[in-house]
Amino acid sequence: MANLFDIEQHLVFYRSYHYNNVNVAIHLVCIPIILLSAITFLVPQNILGSAHPYINLGSALAWGYGIFYTLLDLKLGLPSFGLLVTYAHLIKGHYLSLSSTTPVTPGDFVKYAIAAHVAAWLAQFYGHGVHEKRAPALLDNLLQALVLAPFFVVFEIAFFLGFRSDLKKSMDAKASVNIAKFKKESAAAKEKKSK
Repeated sequence: MANLFDIEQHLVFYRSYHYNNVNVAIHLVCIPIILLSAITFLVPQNILGSAHPYINLGSALAWGYGIFYTLLDLKLGLPSFGLLVTYAHLIKGHYLSLSSTTPVTPGDFVKYAIAAHVAAWLAQFYGHGVHEKRAPALLDNLLQALVLAPFFVVFEIAFFLGFRSDLKKSMDAKASVNIAKFKKESAAAKEKKSK
């Protein structure tokens, strides 16, 4: 990656793997579920012990993603940062309010989060296999796909609302070139394989 903080480069990479409308819609629903469920099942893992329950792996994940997104794009990163950190804080508070006498225990809550996490991943693989007809980005760049995916959702929502249309136009044009190249290479590989 030439420039870690070049948001357009990241978005072009991601758009190159997510151009089909059905696949994009699946990702718009599933990616937030994946990130928020990960925070949810990591929140019980305290980093500094029970004396500091709000310093945990889920909160660290939220802060890390939020800081990176803010460095990438202040206008969309700062609200994303606030949402992630607030969510981690509220989930930890919810865990602390649960006890063995409540109908849902903290262990149950973790199980539900893991189930939602797995289901969302499976739905995304379905979207890529059936609708996009292209392997997910994580097979080519795991870190970029895992870290950038939630911010891609934020940008998709911003584009839908009419914000950053200049960036959307540029991103789509560059991604179209990548997609055409991929399709050409795939067709050539199929033709070579059939001979």
